[in-house]
Amino acid sequence: MVRHQPSDRSLIAVVALAVSLVATGCSSGTAEPAASAASISSVDTELVPVVRQDVIETVKAQAGVGNGTGITLPIEAEGLVTWAQPAGSVLTSGDIIVEVSGRPILLVIGERPLYRPLRLVGRYETDEANTRLGQQTGADVAQLQQYLIAEGFDDKGRLTVDEVFGVSTQRAVKQWQASVGHPATGVVDASQLVFFTNDVLLQTELAVGQQFTEVGVTGTGTVLQVEGSTSLRDFFPVGETVEVNTEPPMTGVVIRSTRVAGGDDGGVRQLIEISVEGANPDELGQSVEVIGSMIQAADVLTVPVRALLAMTGGGWQVEVDSTGGVDNIKKVEVELVSVFGTTAIIEGLEEDDQIVVPL
Repeated sequence: MVRHQPSDRSLIAVVALAVSLVATGCSSGTAEPAASAASISSVDTELVPVVRQDVIETVKAQAGVGNGTGITLPIEAEGLVTWAQPAGSVLTSGDIIVEVSGRPILLVIGERPLYRPLRLVGRYETDEANTRLGQQTGADVAQLQQYLIAEGFDDKGRLTVDEVFGVSTQRAVKQWQASVGHPATGVVDASQLVFFTNDVLLQTELAVGQQFTEVGVTGTGTVLQVEGSTSLRDFFPVGETVEVNTEPPMTGVVIRSTRVAGGDDGGVRQLIEISVEGANPDELGQSVEVIGSMIQAADVLTVPVRALLAMTGGGWQVEVDSTGGVDNIKKVEVELVSVFGTTAIIEGLEEDDQIVVPL
């Protein structure tokens, strides 16, 4: 029988891959199709078009479910812990992270870290090289000004977001310091607050009375982690969407791809982190399957492997129907470029040519 099959321009050649193995699921140029040089028109067949498309290879990998890689907050404080949030707490902007020697350290949502003490520079103040210092300016100053105004410390309405640490900013800082329990010095540094890009989940269990060392946190969202061969980075590029094999299916976005030391042989491994919005870690369990992809060949002519006929003396051909009926079939020699799964990349035909394929 003869059937016409619509073109599928979104072929995905799925190649299963364990996390511990290199993703190598394809052969190239050495396929051995089962069909012989004899005509295949004597068996049940169908007509399918030659398709121009991208050939995509995919890998499946197991991903652990969690909150992503932990980091240490850039807190610069010395002394004993006098109050602490319990591990597992979610900290949002304005929350106290920890109290050291009776002085609270606050988390503030902001894009720029507090990488320097912010203060009013004296008119004749110089550096170690006796070079006169100018006023502190920049985006970090503007970020501090925005926070102070939002909290109601605006120097009686005189403070503006002008990126310049002037007298009005200094007065607002002193008002804020006095309100939260810091000496009103007018100088803000990382012993008082931490600017961070998002809410955090506290990982470190701090005990009151211990010497303060550091605070470890993660993000609060669900992050999937895949660790395996360094070839995984080609299938999970940062910024790309990947499929999460759940019921119902979900999607995630690759947010980080880094090389790490690992494995029984101590070799280099690839750590892929995938953010999944709206996912509940408790419902996902300890691990889920994720599917990454990579284009192996772009904008190429493809036919099913089973359409290929081996020629006497070498080479390949296919049966082409140019008139719409199986009584007008002709054999056409093609160049076999490579094979991916059940799909052959060929040259020598035109897109949408109808070829005979055994069922």
